[in-house]
Amino acid sequence: MKFSNVPAVLNYKPLSLQKPMALNNFYRSLLFSNTSATESTAVVASEAVEKTVEKRSPVAETSVRLEEQLYSNDKITVSNIYPNPASEYAEVDYAMSADIRDAKLIFYNVLGSQMQEYSLSRNESKLRINTREMSTGLYFYQLALDGKKVATKKMLVRHQQ
Repeated sequence: MKFSNVPAVLNYKPLSLQKPMALNNFYRSLLFSNTSATESTAVVASEAVEKTVEKRSPVAETSVRLEEQLYSNDKITVSNIYPNPASEYAEVDYAMSADIRDAKLIFYNVLGSQMQEYSLSRNESKLRINTREMSTGLYFYQLALDGKKVATKKMLVRHQQ
């Protein structure tokens, strides 16, 4: 049904986000203002990986495996936190060489306040994080290598009722 005497001001288009990751990039830059420019290029690369996952070609299968990692280079490989969402605990698998002096996993709440900090030991390959004391909600976890923040992802804590 169309109204004939409707002013042009009342015609509207539904709101749609042309670039939904732009909003995420804004909040990431707001929360972690001293992150390097390489992180923003990594985000663009991960967006491209997410778009190619649906095709399921051999290249896409490699991309899926790369997407399961928080960070990887020739000195260190760190997996994403699992399970996500977490209830009682969360774990991270990692492998690092002797070249890295200091590797930390830092947790932030949605307001950007630091909640917890864990050092990654060369003698171990798994870090277990107790999430029982954390409130149900969204958290960011960030990998810092030798004082430089290199990767950030989200973790959801959801306790069973």
